[in-house]
Amino acid sequence: MIHLTVQDGGHRYGYRRIFSGVNLELSSGEILAITGANGSGKSTLLKALGGILRLTSGKVELILSEQVISREQHALHIGFVAPYVNLYEDLTLQENLAFIERARSMRSDSMRIESMVADVGLTAHMDEPIRTYSTGMQQRVRLAAALFHEPKVFLLDEPTLGLDPKGKEIFKNMVARSRESGHLVVIASNSEDEIAMATQSLCIEDYAPNTRRFRSSSSK
Repeated sequence: MIHLTVQDGGHRYGYRRIFSGVNLELSSGEILAITGANGSGKSTLLKALGGILRLTSGKVELILSEQVISREQHALHIGFVAPYVNLYEDLTLQENLAFIERARSMRSDSMRIESMVADVGLTAHMDEPIRTYSTGMQQRVRLAAALFHEPKVFLLDEPTLGLDPKGKEIFKNMVARSRESGHLVVIASNSEDEIAMATQSLCIEDYAPNTRRFRSSSSK
């Protein structure tokens, strides 16, 4: 069982408070959509959920099989996709995934690499340097890299940005499979198509300074 919670979460950059009073409780098989205007804190909250950023107030807790995972260990269990996630552009897709295997002390498995490359529809390009890929193809690489270690939690920041219709379909299938496997998915986005996939939503603007209205989650 997976539990990801935020208790009275808040963050500020210097004297500028972005949000405060965020409370969340997510469990296996749920999909949360974080919405809000650009600069309102969607990416900040997502990074905090992934252990990449420490909130200036409140607490984020990840529990797997009744065991609390330390913030430093979050990355072992989380797949993160965002346009700002860097790729090793001088390496091929195959080499990028092989690097992830070594970095995560995974057993070398060429069949696993080939299967993931096929899942994102890039088999014909797997031996080409990432720098030769289009923006949409690079976003597919980020999807592959995030899912390659089979994470329990999938965090997505504007995940379909730059994707063509085929790429968007690949993304939707990946999210559906993650949910069916009992994993947990969080999407930071204002895309209606992406929000429609969620089982509940949170508008981060509701937690901005002087705006403490609560928007209840709605199941779909």
